[in-house]
Amino acid sequence: MASGLLRLCSRRLLAAAVTRGLPAARVRWESSSSRAVITQSVVPRKRAPDPAASWQEDPEPEDENLYEKNPDYHGYDENPTVDIWNMRAVFFFGISIVLILGSTFVAYVPDYGMHEWARREAERLVKYREANGLPIMESNYFHPSKIQLPKDEN
Repeated sequence: MASGLLRLCSRRLLAAAVTRGLPAARVRWESSSSRAVITQSVVPRKRAPDPAASWQEDPEPEDENLYEKNPDYHGYDENPTVDIWNMRAVFFFGISIVLILGSTFVAYVPDYGMHEWARREAERLVKYREANGLPIMESNYFHPSKIQLPKDEN
């Protein structure tokens, strides 16, 4: 890969020197690892013909630079006054309304997932069972007399 890259660069350097009328220098490179030698080709090449038509500028006028007209251009409008008011409105609604009121709403949202209610209900149930002498937890989730099992068909 390095040899191909060097060959390409040497050709370009030689072509640049020839087009500018500079004396051509011989380029020779020896690889230390593979002992490959790269030199400039001695076969003369045919030069590309000069283009008949020269390159011309685009006849269309370029877009006007809005930064020359308004150095504080924010990208909302070409008119500087409208641009500033649009920028202020966007930042007011983006910062004040969304961030401030949105974070206030999230902070004061009621018990999400009812975790606090579940804890209060469990504490109330424990106090009730302790006061009535019942065990705090039972091994059966439902009372066994209320469960209807299917009859054996054997």
